[in-house]
Amino acid sequence: MHPYDYVRAMLRGWPIMLGAALLGLVAAGVVSALASTQYSATTTIYFSAAGGPKGEDLAYAATYTQARVQGFDSLARSASVLEPAAAEVGGIDAKELDGRVTVSTSLTTTLVEVTISDSSAKRAATTADAVSGSLINQVNLLERPDKDGPSAMTGTVISAAEVPTAPSSPNWPVNLVVGLVAGVVIGSAVVVARDLAMRARAARPAGA
Repeated sequence: MHPYDYVRAMLRGWPIMLGAALLGLVAAGVVSALASTQYSATTTIYFSAAGGPKGEDLAYAATYTQARVQGFDSLARSASVLEPAAAEVGGIDAKELDGRVTVSTSLTTTLVEVTISDSSAKRAATTADAVSGSLINQVNLLERPDKDGPSAMTGTVISAAEVPTAPSSPNWPVNLVVGLVAGVVIGSAVVVARDLAMRARAARPAGA
């Protein structure tokens, strides 16, 4: 088929494409309506390591901290962090909490973002702060060369979690756009397939 033939086929089959688009919108709306509402809250932590008065000591401390921070996503999801946080929040266990936490680190900074998703906006913020506090405590414990001495690395909350005012999920606009696009694509495929089938029948010899 020539590209122009596809255009003509779609123009002739616009009712099918319109129907498919509407069905896609309806399906996306139903899925969004049935999905549980989730809220997300994020706490941001700044980690730093102790450095000496010399510039090279400070540079080493910064490099050391940045390298160590890359593993904090796994540490934040460990039982040693989640169990104390779950106990502080109450009504949730570490295993369930693991499915709600997302930890983001950066290759260029020593910032760590702890995000919690929950059906309760207030509980999402409370839990994000609890996990962040537990992570800081665990880092202080692990980075202490001498159990009676100071930790070589400290964490400071620079942005506490705020109670979200709008849900993060379901995202109605995105879902509806995806449903619409999917409907148009499926409708276009049906129209083109129908046109190809009609052409094949028309080109078939009589009596074949």
